[in-house]
Amino acid sequence: MLMLEFLRISPSYELARKERNEGLTRQDKKVLPKDFEQVLKTYDEFGDVSTIRFDEWWLTKGIYIYGTEFAKPRARLIANVVKDEDIDPNFHRALDHHFEKIRPEEGKGPALILAVPLGINKRTILSQISKLIDQSKVAIPVKAKKSARPLDAKRLRKDPLLMSVNILWNKAKDPELELWRLGVIAKVSPKNLDGLDATVKKLTVKTADQRTKTAILTSRALKKAKNIVEHAARGSYPNSSPIELPSFDWGEVYGRVKNARLKL
Repeated sequence: MLMLEFLRISPSYELARKERNEGLTRQDKKVLPKDFEQVLKTYDEFGDVSTIRFDEWWLTKGIYIYGTEFAKPRARLIANVVKDEDIDPNFHRALDHHFEKIRPEEGKGPALILAVPLGINKRTILSQISKLIDQSKVAIPVKAKKSARPLDAKRLRKDPLLMSVNILWNKAKDPELELWRLGVIAKVSPKNLDGLDATVKKLTVKTADQRTKTAILTSRALKKAKNIVEHAARGSYPNSSPIELPSFDWGEVYGRVKNARLKL
């Protein structure tokens, strides 16, 4: 979902949208990135995200890019049998539901239908089940099936990505905002922000060093966020490594963000 927000902000992705839908102006062609074909390839895969809601995009595009075809199989209770109970028609209904609904969703993989007696030692039951599984001789895949386009990060941390989106949104909303004030609003470094107020008009010497440090941290965070934006436009996400950055027209960026989120 956050990747779509980064794509909406990207100047390169916007050029790809224009190329595919309305054509580029002479000025647009002067600022095309060297690897524009890669951006176009990403656009052709992810589509126009300028106004589409994430849930709609996920159903039409996202699930085929990041999802997998079937739900992850898991052990399930089909029916529970109490002491002295005879067969009940509901057992058949539960079994039919499993075969008609659950198994297709899980890809109809191999499975065991077991009768697990209750009221005896759990270790004994688990040992018996383990032997039955071994006897089935079904190989276990080394790795689970991956999505068509796996995410780039080994560890995904949402908070830094949310902060990056937040700093870009607020920069677009007020391009002339002082960096330290932008950093306070976007919470670039909560540990360093204690006592700083982004709305204060009268500045004091007491917070001078703190404001300078916050401005430096904000500058770094803003550049990192821009890197994420442009890597996303090339299908690499999340990736904040250095990349050649285009010019960001913050007025246009804010227009795109506001167009996508009419409540802003």
